[in-house]
Amino acid sequence: MAKIRDNTSVGEIIRDGEKIVVIERANYPESFALPAGHVDGDPNFISAVTRELEEEVGLRVDKNNIVFEEDIDNPCKREGGTHHLWKVYEALNWSGELRAGSDAKKAVWFSKDDLQKIAARTEYFMKKYGISYDKVGKLTVAIFGKNPAEKATDQEWKQEMGLEPVWYYILKKLGLI
Repeated sequence: MAKIRDNTSVGEIIRDGEKIVVIERANYPESFALPAGHVDGDPNFISAVTRELEEEVGLRVDKNNIVFEEDIDNPCKREGGTHHLWKVYEALNWSGELRAGSDAKKAVWFSKDDLQKIAARTEYFMKKYGISYDKVGKLTVAIFGKNPAEKATDQEWKQEMGLEPVWYYILKKLGLI
C-alpha cells in the first residue's frame, strides 16, 4: 500500500563557499533537486530535515535557519491531497562527507553556473508547455504525467533533466536562480 501524503515537506540548502548540494533523484519525480522529503512521523520539521539529510546525502546539520515557508501546489506519488506545506532551511553549521543515499542517484556540489544550467532546462519545459514557474503543480504534471505509476515522464526530460519544478519555484523565490 502506498504511503498517505502528509502534505508537509522539508528541504535544506547546504553551502560550501559558493557551491550548493544538489541531488539527482533516484525516484519520482526524476530530476535534480536539493535534499528534501516528507515530514512523515517526525515530531517536527527540524527532526524531519535532519533525518532526510542523513538519508539522502550523509550530512549532519547542527544549526539551521529557516529561509522559506509556503503551501505549494506540489503533487507527488503519495495518495491524497494536491499540495505540501514546505519549510526550507539553510545549514549554518554542518559536518560529514557528501554521499548519495537511498533516494539519490548522485549527490554533488553545484556551482551557481551548474545550478543555472539545470534551471534553464526547466525553463525550456515551461516554454514548451506554456506554464509559468509559479504553477508548480501544472508543470509537474506536464513533465511527469498525472500518475507516477504510469511512468509517463516527458521523453525530452528523460534525456536531459532539469531542476524539479518545486525546487525551481523555491530557489527562484529565494533569488538563488
